[in-house]
Parts: sequence; structure tokens; C-alpha cells
Amino acid sequence: MLQIRNLQVSYGGAVLALRSVSLDVRQDAVVAVLGSNGAGKTTLLRSIAGTLSDHGGAVDHGAIEFEGVNTAGRSPSAMAAAGVVLVPEGRRIFTSLTVAENLRAGGFGVRDRARRTTALRRVHELFPLLHDRADQRAGLLSGGQQQMLAIGRALMASPRLLLIDEPSLGLAPQMVGRIGEVIDEIHTQGTTVLLIEQNATMALGVASHAFVLTVGAVTLQGSAAELAADQAVRELYLGGAPKPEQAAQATPASGLAPTPALRRWTA
Repeated sequence: MLQIRNLQVSYGGAVLALRSVSLDVRQDAVVAVLGSNGAGKTTLLRSIAGTLSDHGGAVDHGAIEFEGVNTAGRSPSAMAAAGVVLVPEGRRIFTSLTVAENLRAGGFGVRDRARRTTALRRVHELFPLLHDRADQRAGLLSGGQQQMLAIGRALMASPRLLLIDEPSLGLAPQMVGRIGEVIDEIHTQGTTVLLIEQNATMALGVASHAFVLTVGAVTLQGSAAELAADQAVRELYLGGAPKPEQAAQATPASGLAPTPALRRWTA
């Protein structure tokens, strides 16, 4: 679905943010990109989503292809129309608008009323709280609730490829697992996901394939199970070697503990 080849990106023509990055995202997959602050993860999503120039960045070299079409340099609206939608880091909801108005803004570019209605029903099924608080000002929601709204707003555009940037950032630890559950359910419903995340445990728990970015370059890639078992990844992102009881619970298919039954994200 998405192919990136030898992508080089800089800011102001001086700061090199990505260096010859290549990766693939297959249709119906969840792909995670791991890395520390400053590794280039957000720059990668900006390049795909078409928002790079808004932040003073530019693609110097390489290609970005979505469903066989070169999309490098396209605007965010053009990318959304093509089916690529970004949930930005920090949520970036419209705090002065109501929950319902934020969701309507997410579907603004969808002209088909039936599609908007179907998308809204999907969002309310995933996040019943957004239905219950439709008339509440978005700025009064908690951090976790605002993240629900940010994801829901993106889903209103009925994306085929959903880009999610650091969804667990700034949230309480008990909310992180619920984020993974929601991403898993969105994927199950047929949406391909490219997930940028520092919480490697959550990311590798929902992803089928993963990449590690280090100072703007891909340094590791493989199945989520392979990266979860990699000692360097464990030391950098997973807190060292697994405890014996954790290793005993891991499944051969994923290398991680079995995922519990999904729950609706309601808080």
C-alpha cells in the first residue's frame, strides 16, 4: 500500500532529519516505527501526510508512493482525499468547539452523506463517550478523552491508511493498554495503520511489523515478534530482558503475552 524509498528530509536546508529511509506498509497491516526523541519519527509521518512544508521541512531526495502513485509534495487535503489521514502528536483538537463539531470537521472533505453517517456511527461504537458528550466543549475533556476525539476525528474521513503519532504521549499508564486495544480494533475493521510510538511494549503488541529509527535512519526492521525478542530493542525500549514468567506466557506466534479481549474505550 505504502512504499518509501531512500527518503531524505531536511529542515531549512540545513538540518537533516531523515537519511535514506526505506520502508513498506502492506495493506491490512499494523506497522510500528520505534525510536527515541529526535529520531525522525514525526518527520516521517509529516512527509507521508503532506504536512512537512507547514513545519519548514522539504523532501530532498527519494520517493513516497501510496497505492502506486508518487505522493511526495502533495497537500494534506489531497492526501486525505486519497485515503491517508494523520492523528497528530499532541492530539491538536479544536478545544473551543464541541465534540460533535470536532467530528464534523474531520469529515468535512467527505461529500457523500452516507459515508459521513457510517463513519460517525463507527466512531460512536468505538468511543461511546463521544456520543454521550457530543455537546461538551472539547477543551473540557480529559487527556485520554481528547485522544479518543483525535482518533475519532481522523476516522470521520474514512481513511484507508491511518497515521497515528505518539497516541500514548502524556496519558496515564492505565490508558496505554486501551489505546492498543482501539488500534487493534480499528485494524480489525479493515483500516491499515502506521503507528509512531515510544511505548514499544504497546506498539509491538499490536503491530505485525516494526522499524526502528535512530538519528534519521532505519537501523532495525522485522516482524514485531523478532524485534520484541531482539536484545538491543529490549534494552533500549522494553526495559531489558523478559522475566521468566513473562517468557513462559509468550506465544510462539507473537513473542508477546496474549492480548486480552478487546474493550470499548469509554474513559
